Amino acid sequence: MSETDARLPKDAEPIVRSTNADVLNRLPFADRLDFDDASRGFIATRPDALVSRPDGRVVWSLKPYDFLRGDAPAPATVNPSLWRQARLNLHHGLFEVVGGIYQVRGFDIANMTLVEGSTGVIVIDTLTSAEGARAALNLYFEHRADGRSSRSSTLIRTWITGAASTAWLARMTSGPAKSR
Repeated sequence: MSETDARLPKDAEPIVRSTNADVLNRLPFADRLDFDDASRGFIATRPDALVSRPDGRVVWSLKPYDFLRGDAPAPATVNPSLWRQARLNLHHGLFEVVGGIYQVRGFDIANMTLVEGSTGVIVIDTLTSAEGARAALNLYFEHRADGRSSRSSTLIRTWITGAASTAWLARMTSGPAKSR
C-alpha cells in the first residue's frame, strides 16, 4: 500500500457499519424538533461565523464544515447521532434565549452568554480567543445595544482556557470587570 493509498478514506468495518445502522434504527431521526430548537431565537449572524485577526488571518470559520450541510445521510463510518449533533452545531449567530439573556453560538468551540442588566452586560464564557470574543461582542452590540453601555459589570469564565479573551474583554469594557 502506498502512502497515498493510506490517506484515502476507508470503508467502515463491518462492526462499525452494523453499530451505526442500529443507532439509525433505534433513535427518532425523523423528529426534527432539535433543529427547530437550535434555530429558536435567532437574531443575526456573520457568513460562515468567520472570525479573523486584524492582519486577516482566519481564526475560526464554519466553512470547512460545509460537508455537513444538506440532508445526505451520515457515512457508514460516522455514528448518525454524532453527525446530527454536528449539523445542529452549524446554527450560529446571536440568539435570544429568554428576555434579557442572549447567546452567541458557533463563533468558537464555546458559546458566549450575555445577561443584560440595567447598567451593563454580564458576559459568561468569554470564548477561547480575543478575536472570537471581539466578533461575538460586536455582533451582540450591533443588534442589542439599546443605549446600553458596552461596559461589562462582570466577566465569568467557566473553564480554564480563554484567558486571552477574558483579558481583552476586561480592557475593552474599561470597567471594573471581575473574572471568576
